[in-house]
Amino acid sequence: MSLDHILLWLSAKGQGSWSQFRAAVEELHSQENTSLPDEPGDEGEHAGADSDLPLYQRVRFTLQRLGHVEFFAGQTEKSWRVVPPAVAFASDASVSGLLCGARSPALFERLDQIDDVEVLASQVEGMPQLVLVRGATQCMVCERAATIGFRIQRAAPMTILSAIPSVRDPVAWHRSSIPETPGWLVHRFSVSRRQWVEVPPADARSAQMGLFRFIMKHQRFYYLRWRNDSYQVPVQVGKYAILRKRRGIIAYDAGHQVLSTPAVFRPPLLMERAVILCSGRLPQFDAPSGRVEYSEVPHHVAQFAAQLLQQEI
Repeated sequence: MSLDHILLWLSAKGQGSWSQFRAAVEELHSQENTSLPDEPGDEGEHAGADSDLPLYQRVRFTLQRLGHVEFFAGQTEKSWRVVPPAVAFASDASVSGLLCGARSPALFERLDQIDDVEVLASQVEGMPQLVLVRGATQCMVCERAATIGFRIQRAAPMTILSAIPSVRDPVAWHRSSIPETPGWLVHRFSVSRRQWVEVPPADARSAQMGLFRFIMKHQRFYYLRWRNDSYQVPVQVGKYAILRKRRGIIAYDAGHQVLSTPAVFRPPLLMERAVILCSGRLPQFDAPSGRVEYSEVPHHVAQFAAQLLQQEI
């Protein structure tokens, strides 16, 4: 299935329900009879060729991490909306901007009509076309792109990171009581074993600190116990909250500008998006090391991300 086709469909519709998104992905996949590379899930356990995530979930994570589509959990049903068309620059010195958000043939036609701006499109496996807009200066690219309706995001990676609280900032956590009704399957995340371990429900309610997963049928919730209080948090935030500061979790190869983490400890969504926007490419999973690798990440971006994760590089 071509992700360019699904992104065009989503762009034309603008927004909708989760069921509409799922139906569209499955219909296009059936028509084209092609496949996507495997994508690690929100917990990081399903990485590489062993991924068992449904196709529509892999499409969702791909579009969300690249900054094309936002997904929301409403009171009745999950919904989505396409991000308005934008040009995101990796830094203030960049003369090339990455196209994010809604796309249409008319939009590309208007871009092609700008004489002093070059449009560079490349096909990358497992994602929509990577499209860069390049000019003599960043200011010139911004002026030209703004005249045809693009929003401008300068120094996008650092701008996003600057708006993200630390994983140990309780202000960003949602205080919530742990379920007491019977029937829940409960797991505790073991940092030393890097996996979920089944425990009695009472362990979650009595723990002073720890991250717990509650599962019942299609429901899955994550609760962080922190100093005898309970909070509902995104799973990757919870993992880093309970992880002590240590070298090696976040690794950085300065020579090749590659940032990497164990797949089970991939960064929270917005932080991961900031790192991905440095190159516009999804991370690669290195099976021998079990790590997820992000390319073209400048040192100051890697360092800032590590600080927010309460880790060292």
